[in-house]
Amino acid sequence: DLDGEGCGPGMMYTHLVVRYLARAGIACFTGLHVEGGYNWHVYFEKLRRAKVMIVIMSPAFFKSAPCFHEQLEARKNGLHVIPLLFQLEANGNPPGAVKGGGAKWIEAAENTSEEDKQAAHDTL
Repeated sequence: DLDGEGCGPGMMYTHLVVRYLARAGIACFTGLHVEGGYNWHVYFEKLRRAKVMIVIMSPAFFKSAPCFHEQLEARKNGLHVIPLLFQLEANGNPPGAVKGGGAKWIEAAENTSEEDKQAAHDTL
């Protein structure tokens, strides 16, 4: 397996969507734009200036604490969140709708304010 942690199909789908939007003249920024070795939190600075967040929904999305924090920041900044369902769970259920699905999000949410917990709940 040549992929690094977090570099599964969702990242490939993200690349395809961003490439298509860029060809249409729509400015985009993703974590893919942050070079290796740099602090990926620069993404949050861009997020605060955005109007829309397109979310690539896959099973891995709900297993990622960084995805939780990105969604939370988007909701706190009033972004319109557009979910794109790209991949179901192995049993055919929606992403996160299996035993243990969303566990990383729940774990991350436990360490946030009540407002942030509600935003996390709204996303799940």
